[in-house]
Amino acid sequence: MNRTALVIVLIGWLLPAAVASSQVRVNSPANKHNLSTSGPGPVKATTVTEICVFCHTPHNASPAVPLWNQTASGVTYQPYRSTTMVASVGVPTGSSKLCLSCHDGTVAIGNTVNNGRITMQGVNAQGQLTGASALGSDLGNDHPISFVPVTGAEIIAPSPGSPVKVDTSGQVQCRTCHDPHRMDIDSTTLKFLVVSNSSSGLCVICHNKQYWSTNPSTHKTSTKSYAAAQGAHTGYTTVATNGCESCHKPHTATVAQRGLKAQEEATCGSGALQCHGSSAIGRNIQAEFAKAYSHPTYAVTPSVHDASESPSSVAYPIPETSAAASRHAECPDCHNSHASYAATATAPKGSGKIAGVWGISSTSTLTQPSGTPPSVNEYEICYRCHGDSANKPQAGGGPAGPYPNRVAVQFNMRLMFDPANPSYHPIEAPGRNLSVPSLIAPWTTSSVMYCTDCHDNDTGPKASPPGTGPAGPHGSSIKHLLVARYDADASSTTESAATYALCYKCHNRTIVLSSTSFSGHRHALGENASCSFCHDPHGINSTQGNVTNNKFLINLDKRFLTPSSGILRIDDLGGRSVRCYMVCHGENHNGRTCSASSCG
Repeated sequence: MNRTALVIVLIGWLLPAAVASSQVRVNSPANKHNLSTSGPGPVKATTVTEICVFCHTPHNASPAVPLWNQTASGVTYQPYRSTTMVASVGVPTGSSKLCLSCHDGTVAIGNTVNNGRITMQGVNAQGQLTGASALGSDLGNDHPISFVPVTGAEIIAPSPGSPVKVDTSGQVQCRTCHDPHRMDIDSTTLKFLVVSNSSSGLCVICHNKQYWSTNPSTHKTSTKSYAAAQGAHTGYTTVATNGCESCHKPHTATVAQRGLKAQEEATCGSGALQCHGSSAIGRNIQAEFAKAYSHPTYAVTPSVHDASESPSSVAYPIPETSAAASRHAECPDCHNSHASYAATATAPKGSGKIAGVWGISSTSTLTQPSGTPPSVNEYEICYRCHGDSANKPQAGGGPAGPYPNRVAVQFNMRLMFDPANPSYHPIEAPGRNLSVPSLIAPWTTSSVMYCTDCHDNDTGPKASPPGTGPAGPHGSSIKHLLVARYDADASSTTESAATYALCYKCHNRTIVLSSTSFSGHRHALGENASCSFCHDPHGINSTQGNVTNNKFLINLDKRFLTPSSGILRIDDLGGRSVRCYMVCHGENHNGRTCSASSCG
């Protein structure tokens, strides 16, 4: 009996029958762990024809189990770390140390305990492994190993009899996912996986991501092509069959935490991946961020998002507690890639595209997804940044100033849309004004609207006229991410259907400019006054305004209107009549009244 046969017999005697039966597969012509001269890979011996000797020896093994022959590595490893991982990861132990004796790239392959140094080809001058299979001593960008998993809703233990197993101490090791003797169980990836990972068949044995299968996520079900040309690394060719690895990489990930293939926005739509870029795998969202006005998803680099963000997080508080913190709106702030799917909803409920994302309620408390689709109200996601964040825009600041300088200055949208306010656009609840004759069907005084009915893509379905671009407040050619024109920054603007197209999406222009609505609106024609001169499109907080001076979204812009005799306000007299105190375009309105039909 030759030495190779003897080693196989001995290992087979020491190991369970199911494992031992797989040992002979190491001499398969397609198995790169066959490092003999007959091996199929670039790394192999120049003269040695034996197969098992590179890892195993029948005598004087170190360690004794499993008769190990390769010299161990002596480097100090940096283990995986993540702000969202509950379990504690230490330095490599057990069988993982054996794998790393070749795969950390610090020890010559074939540097055996009992057989001396075997001359290899396909390695560097020191005989060490190079390339993607050499993980190095920093394991922070690899799937964590040598830890006891903390099971819960999203981490589950493999079922009895599963090929996925922890070691005798309960730790996840390299061998939990990899069988070093079988390369072809997953015949597409050929990565020694213990089960096929088509459609994440291996990943989901332990990872039970919320909503992934229950919605199910579009990223789980999409049959759109996703191959090497678009950034796939598995050999699979659709979004569904790539599964988790459409976005994640278990080894040598570009972004260490959570094993992302690239920074969030680059994973989604730019760089080598291009799912939501110009590749046409999905909607081209990347192009929207190149418009004149956009959320700072691409503008802020490196990414300032962290998956552990929450109102209670000390390191990553959202809403932000520092005025100096960078404004950010990364893709995961509004989209949960494990939950997102094609489901419609009725305002204010968020659609399936933003399913599974937490928000901030109207009372400034954390709101978790619920219902179908599993979403919060859309405005609650907006309040994460546009509510109580200390770094939100200010009157004289950026990012798209100058902003209106109102009598009642407020940039906290959570406060501006409060249904207890004297007036507000109906984001959280139907508006307070029960007589709005200009509303265009299907809008009524009982309607509730989305923030994205006004703030969205100017070439998307909510634009005026509707376009064919993707929906969502990613970017717009119009200031403040508006879907249509709203010329609010000039002291004199010629009124037209185009100039205030945003308002006229919902309000009939003919009625707005007639006595059926209010005669004072004719100022827009005769005085070239913007709607924004008098109206605040969001709302007036009850602590700053009242129903006498701030009904009908009245909140005067001090950039263009100055006090009359020290007074700057509009008094509601009832019956569509008001009394004005202001100087506008050089004309003093000192107590001038306007009724539904005429102005004094």
